[in-house]
Amino acid sequence: MMQYFKTILNMNLTLTVLILIVSTLCSLAFYSKWMNKWEGIIQNPKSEYDYIIVGAGTAGCVLASRLSSESHASVLLIEAGGVPNWLSSVPLAAPLLQGSQSESDWAYRTLPQKHSSWGLKDQVSAWPRGRGLGGSGQINYMVHSLGHPNDFKHWEENGAKGWGLSSMQAYLEKLEGSCMPTTCGIKNGICHKKTEKMQSQTIPLNTVDPEEMKLADAFLNAGKELELPSGEINFNLIQSTIHKGERWSSLHGYLLPALGQTNLEVLLNTAVSKVTVTREAVTGVELDSGVRITARQEVVLSAGSINTPQILLRSGIGPRQHLDSLGIPVVSDLPVGMNLHDHMNMPLYVSIDAPYSVTIDKIKSVQQIWDYFFHGKGLFATTAVLASATLVPDAGLILFGLGSADEKILKDIANYKSDTFQGLFPLSHNSSQEGFVLLATCLTPQSRGRLWLNASHLEGPPIIEPNYLSHSHDIPCMIKAINLAEKLVRTKAFQKLGAQLHLPVLSECSNLIPDVRDLLYLECIIRTAAVTAYHPGGTCKMGSLQDNSTVVDNLLRVHGVQGLRVMDASILPTPVSGHPNSVLIAMADRASSFILNTP
Repeated sequence: MMQYFKTILNMNLTLTVLILIVSTLCSLAFYSKWMNKWEGIIQNPKSEYDYIIVGAGTAGCVLASRLSSESHASVLLIEAGGVPNWLSSVPLAAPLLQGSQSESDWAYRTLPQKHSSWGLKDQVSAWPRGRGLGGSGQINYMVHSLGHPNDFKHWEENGAKGWGLSSMQAYLEKLEGSCMPTTCGIKNGICHKKTEKMQSQTIPLNTVDPEEMKLADAFLNAGKELELPSGEINFNLIQSTIHKGERWSSLHGYLLPALGQTNLEVLLNTAVSKVTVTREAVTGVELDSGVRITARQEVVLSAGSINTPQILLRSGIGPRQHLDSLGIPVVSDLPVGMNLHDHMNMPLYVSIDAPYSVTIDKIKSVQQIWDYFFHGKGLFATTAVLASATLVPDAGLILFGLGSADEKILKDIANYKSDTFQGLFPLSHNSSQEGFVLLATCLTPQSRGRLWLNASHLEGPPIIEPNYLSHSHDIPCMIKAINLAEKLVRTKAFQKLGAQLHLPVLSECSNLIPDVRDLLYLECIIRTAAVTAYHPGGTCKMGSLQDNSTVVDNLLRVHGVQGLRVMDASILPTPVSGHPNSVLIAMADRASSFILNTP
């Protein structure tokens, strides 16, 4: 909580006292609101259950809710973290939940990168991953996206049978309660999302459109000005998983309504060391404490794209050569930890003259604090993530309405060096500066990395090698996104706001003149300053048993081992073209249906 107050610096005593009082009231309100929901959280587990789910993140919350809906089935959900604090409910506070000082973040670090991250300390990328009930759904930026229909098509074409759009559509529609991306109304390249009338309080995941901010309007109008052929580019307002001014994740939509059922128990602050295996069949899990719990039916790993492969490797499920080197008996020789993929974002700062963005001075105002804590509206009720653009087939932009930024917080989150941050955000010293950030990304990166156990500390964090920008496809892909950003800023819609693109001036690229026409300059700033988009996945790839690059089959069963499945971002064969959180909720919903239908 102290990190939160550090962001509201240099304010007068009256305002500080007001925030302290309001924060205390919000803490009490948060816990009293959910107090009756914490039934089912236990201290000592039974010796056996029908289903054991490891990880109460985005997918794990869905699975626990769905599997426990069968009254005859006993379910144990095990989570390494605890109950989220009230700050996680405040949408604009998302950055404050990340980092080594946060109890909500595993705060992983990658190996030093060769092809990227030149402007990061030690060329190491920070990888926030959610820890506690809700997982990464409790620390993310709450962007609701269903990806692109081609994502599902590619999965099925590459062996993930049954995961095409035709199979997933019912679950995606059930999740959103509105039209699919393929059927939403397209006009002038803009996808007009559902109206308020189409909202339903009965659907598990509530989504709301951002406020009709003039900055988002300018972005959409700029898209119309480009007059690219229909189908080549799409502009969308971004929907956020926010309900009544608060974060709304699968924790709120699925798990909390299910707590209190006699057949569902949740064990918190408990890490799983490995799964227990007898004669190529998983019999349960072993906790870090050494306690073993039996699963009569199945164990489902939903610990995320880093922790799930880590548990598998410690259980003897992974590449034989790696396990042999560690003296771990091999249960199943599989490429666990391979196929690691992630999106990267290249931030481009644009200053404007109009008062349309989030600034530090506005956040510190008594009015904003009053509006949020007493009315659930205002800047604190938003994420400042406003709109997106997709240049078919693979370049993307995100409009982040942040005019001024706190260097200490944002620099540390990304692990930027000071001169890199200042080169990216040259006006960051001005707390009233208006502007926005365009995050340029490649939606379909081809670079692949891997992770493996630390030989000197098997119980500690695994070694993570994302191998960013190692594939020749990714740099040209990101350059297309940067070129789109530059064209948008030059449109009349943005020039009316006094928009000025500040191309990064970075020491690593000092021999090059900042110019969007210079491919060497663009490549240099991407390799220097692009950072993770927080979407790691693929480390337990889903697909056919005949494909030796896969770990789980189309029903998410681990090859060569009975009674064990995986359902989280680690199964994604290729990246979701956008933000994976909502897609994973729909996938977990579908996974629960065939788990329950398995004899």
